[in-house]
Amino acid sequence: MYKSMYVAASGALASRVKLDTIANNLANVNTPGFKNDKLVFESYLNKQATQAGGVSSAKNQGQAYMRQAEYVAPAEQYTDFSQGPLRVTDSPLDVALQGDGFIAVSTFEGERYTRNGTMQVGPNGELVTSAGNVVISDTNEPIYVNYGFVTIDEDGNVWVRGGSGVGHFDGKLSTGVFGENAGRIKLVDFPKPYGLVKEGSGLFRASDPNEARAPEGLKVVQGHLEGSNVNMIR
Repeated sequence: MYKSMYVAASGALASRVKLDTIANNLANVNTPGFKNDKLVFESYLNKQATQAGGVSSAKNQGQAYMRQAEYVAPAEQYTDFSQGPLRVTDSPLDVALQGDGFIAVSTFEGERYTRNGTMQVGPNGELVTSAGNVVISDTNEPIYVNYGFVTIDEDGNVWVRGGSGVGHFDGKLSTGVFGENAGRIKLVDFPKPYGLVKEGSGLFRASDPNEARAPEGLKVVQGHLEGSNVNMIR
């Protein structure tokens, strides 16, 4: 009796975890850059009954098998990092990532990584995410645009025309066809992205930041956002 209750409880718990995961995925179906979570379950037998004594006949073997209890439990939860669809926003501060990689941002807890390219100008004229985290350059500095006209190329270089106070980067600015280069967005990738820790608000934490490397084939698309990769049909 108790064994059947434990089996039922394990199934109910597994269903609860699955429903919670699905609910979180659906809640973020419209969140830019969101990566959906998936679950893997495993089942196992409680063989205590058969190990208690020897089985001497086919009849006893059948009875012993019937006394075994099959439990189910979540074995692993992982993040699906497949590409999401790109949609046009026409906002010069929106960027979508096309390919494998992440945007590096500075938070109170340290460096984090995101695929959500919704950006805005912070109180000091720097690029920040919609959550207020500072978008950092490949030299680990803020990128000051100071309300100027911003162009971001496919390599993540931020060019500024007009505005005021771009002198934040005196001696470090270069001039090109799009204006002055205020810095290059720090873009990183990881050899094992499934090892990243999902923290919420579209942020990921690396258990070993030293594993960060320059991405290969990653393109930054200005005026676009990457949609979530949640598939509502499956």
